[in-house]
Amino acid sequence: MKKSRFCIVFLLCAALCVTASSLNVMKEDFDSYFAGTDPLEVEELYGYFEWHNATNESSLELVEDNGGTALKLAGYSELYTIDYIPAEYVFSLRIKPKKDNGMINVFVRGDMPGGLVKQNPRNAGIMQSFYYFEWDWYAENGGSHGGSSTGGSGLAISLTKNGFTMRIKKYAPDSLTITSSVFNVKADLDIDLNAYNDVKITDTGKRIDVFINGMLGGFVELSDESTVYESDGTNTAYYKKATVYDGDGKLLGEVEDTRLHYNGSQIAVAGRNETFYADDICIACGEHAIEYSNGEYTPEPPQTATDTENRDTDPVTAPEETDPVTDGTSDETTEPADTEEAKPSGGAGKKTKIIIIAAAVDAVIIAAMAVFIPKKKK
Repeated sequence: MKKSRFCIVFLLCAALCVTASSLNVMKEDFDSYFAGTDPLEVEELYGYFEWHNATNESSLELVEDNGGTALKLAGYSELYTIDYIPAEYVFSLRIKPKKDNGMINVFVRGDMPGGLVKQNPRNAGIMQSFYYFEWDWYAENGGSHGGSSTGGSGLAISLTKNGFTMRIKKYAPDSLTITSSVFNVKADLDIDLNAYNDVKITDTGKRIDVFINGMLGGFVELSDESTVYESDGTNTAYYKKATVYDGDGKLLGEVEDTRLHYNGSQIAVAGRNETFYADDICIACGEHAIEYSNGEYTPEPPQTATDTENRDTDPVTAPEETDPVTDGTSDETTEPADTEEAKPSGGAGKKTKIIIIAAAVDAVIIAAMAVFIPKKKK
């Protein structure tokens, strides 16, 4: 289920990021949809994210909230990107958590759930997969290098009344091999847990910045070195080391043997038996993504056939007309067939995809790929 359907954004990123100039942007504010609409009918959301739940009582809904339409996630519920996002990228959303108990999180640099599986003696001996809302069961199984929390990988961000928490999942040699290093950042970031808060995360592959309500709350520097944990049996590479700072650049600590995915970032929002709201979800990927998110870069529209025809060229003078040959020996010639002028397609309202293509061949390749991308049946 997780890898049978690939969303266009990741194919675009993979194809376009190798060109001289490439940017792909997905935005969704849900205001083009009525409350009660099946969220899987939201093209942008369904094209990028998978919804996963653990109980029948868990839900994902479009509801009226704060004068518009927003996503409501309840129970053991999570949204995660269908595949990994390559750096550089920006992920942003507005989130209303309502609680600060650490059970509602935004994740980046996660690893696809379901790869790492461990038998869990403290959970009826089941073969435990580590989804983003799942408990890692570290302390419960006798772990001595940290505590228990949600998620199996990634950098988790959770808002608190007085700031926010950065939690880096990491490898441990005991228990089920997953624990965390936790960094509590106390700062005046205008956080109101009962209102929507802006969260923006930028990732260059070397540094992750976390912005809360427009202010830099903290950042994580990533080592160039990667590592693989043989006991996982997955051959997944993670960053060997991460160094954590607050928004003022004060060192908070270093984390060895992280579970921050090295080759791309799975993004997720997840709640463990909680209810929260999300709105204005955006992913920008590729060159200029961070500049675009800061309002410092405006992408140009894709070039059309009309643009090509209007290029400055030396004037061409038509040859003088001559009398037609009537001796029957000359090949017949005809005028070129009329062709319709290419026209740019219309916009998509508040749902926006912006694609800048450096070479025409990229567009052809991507269009061909999109035709054959299978989409999950509803």
